[in-house]
Amino acid sequence: MRKKEVILFILMGTLLLSGCDAKTEENAQQSTENSDTVSASIMEIDTSDMFSDRDKEVGYKETESVVISLADGGSACESDAVSITENTVTIKEEGTYVLSGALSDGMVIVEAEDTDKIQLVLDGVAISSSRSAALYVRSADKVFVTSVSGTENSLENAGPYDAIDENSIDAAVFSKSDLTFNGEGTLKISAQEGHGIVSKDDLIFTSGNYMVTSAAHGISGKDSVRIASGFYTIVSGKDGIHAENADDSSLGFVYAAGGTFSIKAEQDGISAGAWMQIEEGNYSIDSQDDGIHADSNVSISGGTINIEKSYEGIEGLSIDISGGEIFAVSSDDGINAAGGNDSSGFEGPAGEDPFAVTEGAYIKITGGTLHVNASGDGLDSVSYTHLTL
Repeated sequence: MRKKEVILFILMGTLLLSGCDAKTEENAQQSTENSDTVSASIMEIDTSDMFSDRDKEVGYKETESVVISLADGGSACESDAVSITENTVTIKEEGTYVLSGALSDGMVIVEAEDTDKIQLVLDGVAISSSRSAALYVRSADKVFVTSVSGTENSLENAGPYDAIDENSIDAAVFSKSDLTFNGEGTLKISAQEGHGIVSKDDLIFTSGNYMVTSAAHGISGKDSVRIASGFYTIVSGKDGIHAENADDSSLGFVYAAGGTFSIKAEQDGISAGAWMQIEEGNYSIDSQDDGIHADSNVSISGGTINIEKSYEGIEGLSIDISGGEIFAVSSDDGINAAGGNDSSGFEGPAGEDPFAVTEGAYIKITGGTLHVNASGDGLDSVSYTHLTL
């Protein structure tokens, strides 16, 4: 099928378009009536407390820090808050810990009280584990992983995951607690099997340079993935960035306030089980499935998004675009609200579209510049498309 390119420059005024598929006169009238209330249906999300001051703090006091030297068969630490058994280093108390050195087959475990906050400072660290996570946060209130300026650090899974406790560890970095990454250095994450980074709570990035290669999801947070800034190169066997909470539909969201991203994913580039909000940043996405996907609302207000390859460029139950510049190349629809009539992520059994009669399904574009090169529909909505021109 010949590809269709749509370029939209959003200025002033209001224009309503039906979806790309033909509608009955009755449905078209309903779409027009729905446009009067579209503003009220847009999700209002408070993003003021997405990042704490400590999430962004990359400094630490050396005189108040515990030093841990890593070495095969010879790791050392003078603090009673750290225990060492062969090549397994376990941190048990709140504090700041500065790590350096290498373990060719070992791991660092955080096992502190649920009220303890712990900062791990990576000062030239290389840890590989052939049977589990290189870094495992078993318990803590929150863990901060800070890469020191000018250093290169690596955390690697190099084989199948053995069951070392009741938790199903399946990532090179695996955390049962809130997890924040920051710093001015470089951190390489590699997972021969499973995911790159997993947090079973919130997963936050505020600064740093990250290179993630994984067999499954690259970066995954159960409650949320929040990114303030930083540089990210992700090559993943599933989603590049993934958030999903099967127990609470209000969680499992992605919030991106900035950053520079190069994502090559075998499934979605960026995927949220709830909503997704992109405010700024530069995104280069090469995906086998959707470039950007959210089960609920996708909101884009700024940044430059270049979806070089996708099945569908941007997909959500509802889509709000108010700014930024978007380039989307897709083998099916460029921008798709609620699935349309194709075989993308929203389609139900036997081709049935579960959102065909769901309230709140729409595309609303009030700003920005869109370049859409699609083999299917450029813009596809089962309800209506609202453009402010």
